[in-house]
Amino acid sequence: MNLSCQIGTGVALLTILSGLPSYAQSSLRLSQMESEILPLSPGERNVPISPGAPISPRAIEGRSIQPLTLEQAVDLAEQNSRLLQIARLQVEVLKTIQQEAESTLLPRVVLGANLTYERLPVGEFLERQLGNALGDLRNTLDQRVEDLVLPQFRPLAEREINLLNSFADRALTDIINRAGLTSVGRSTNLPFSATAAVVYDPDIWGARTAVVQAAELEVQTGKLAVERQREDLRLLVTTDYYNLQEADALVRITESALDNALAVLADAQALQSAGVGTQLDVRRIQVLVANIRQGLEVALTFQTNSRRRLVQRLGLPATMDVTAADSVEVAGTWDLSLDESIDAALQNRQELDELQLQLGVNQRQEHLVRAGNRPQLSLFASYSVLNVLNAPFNPGFVDGYAVGGTLLWELYDGGATRSRVARTQLNQEILANQLAEVESEIWLQVEEIYNDLQATATNIETAAVNVSEAEEVLRQSRLGFNAGVVTQLEVTTAQTNLTEAETNLVRSILDYNRALAALQRSVNLPVGIPVY
Repeated sequence: MNLSCQIGTGVALLTILSGLPSYAQSSLRLSQMESEILPLSPGERNVPISPGAPISPRAIEGRSIQPLTLEQAVDLAEQNSRLLQIARLQVEVLKTIQQEAESTLLPRVVLGANLTYERLPVGEFLERQLGNALGDLRNTLDQRVEDLVLPQFRPLAEREINLLNSFADRALTDIINRAGLTSVGRSTNLPFSATAAVVYDPDIWGARTAVVQAAELEVQTGKLAVERQREDLRLLVTTDYYNLQEADALVRITESALDNALAVLADAQALQSAGVGTQLDVRRIQVLVANIRQGLEVALTFQTNSRRRLVQRLGLPATMDVTAADSVEVAGTWDLSLDESIDAALQNRQELDELQLQLGVNQRQEHLVRAGNRPQLSLFASYSVLNVLNAPFNPGFVDGYAVGGTLLWELYDGGATRSRVARTQLNQEILANQLAEVESEIWLQVEEIYNDLQATATNIETAAVNVSEAEEVLRQSRLGFNAGVVTQLEVTTAQTNLTEAETNLVRSILDYNRALAALQRSVNLPVGIPVY
């Protein structure tokens, strides 16, 4: 192979590197998942650095590098994911709603007490009434004495009348004191009362039972949402980890290609100095070196961005950097057929279970609406005590009780109940159509990813054969160079071809691993766990 072919190989390598990242066209639409899965907020991290805050060059240079396996990365993401924490808290909120709904099935016990201080003007009114009555009585007695008693007997009668008036004054004073009247003619009372009541609304139509059942279904839906977000997060972390592995491999391979190109350039310059080579050969190789260096810059940028993306996904401090500790190898095999994979996905996917639960919630809501237009019964029983604490003749506490029931029936509501029932039935039809649509999407998704997995498995076999052939060509080229029948350029070309074959093998393995992870997620198997 001449220098033109070697330059063409370098340009091809640059074209491959410039096409990064290859994961942008994942058949599972990872970009949509990224809008749902967010890393831990930087405000909650150990290092208070916000995403938009500038990071000083010193902080970048001082980043600590932590090698991580795929399993460690997935565990860290689950621990630090703020979205997962929110989803778990939402489940706890739904549980409290369920408990509140269950409490409506039990009787309610009410205890109340009342203590009042009263100062009323009724005392003054009574005192005036008694005084007026007593004055009228005195005037009547005086008039009777003048009319009926002879003058010589009037002193004796007046003495008796004075005694009677004195007795009446004492009786009035005693009545006022016993009535609890104050000196200013106002009465004060201190009544105390207490009541204990039991209220129970029988669930004769199952309305509250339907509410409890709907709350239970909502809790199950929340738990499924947690699992779905957890599996989506595992897939995103797994994909980011494979991207980092690819970036590391491309950097290594491109650096090896650069070393080979520099060796060819040194040979060309030596041949030119010896008068055997030409300036054109040297410039061609210089172009090759420049192209590979440009490709190396692209690979290094891809590597840096892949590291930062994984750091963010794991919710780690911005001053930390990570590397892939796992070697590039096939993550496992998929033993299920296409039909078995589709059946497993239709049985295991949380999205379908969530829609089924929502359909059940709507059915309970319909039952609740229908029950609301039927007779409603409420039963009660109460016991009360009463005492006026400052009464002059306090008889102590007196008590009483009440037992009864209330029946309410809204005979006509203008058709509101009928409209609400129709709305719940329409919602059920919508959910049934959504369920069928999601099943169709899952079917197509599994089929596409399954086909991708089969294709990438074939590519691994082809790439492995190419690596074996490239290794054999390099071995023979080195033997020929030692025998003097092969030039250094041919040896370097063989080395470059081996580098490209290794690149294709690494990419084929990682593409297979990505497809396997996507298929595991589509069938709802734990992502990141090898399947053999």
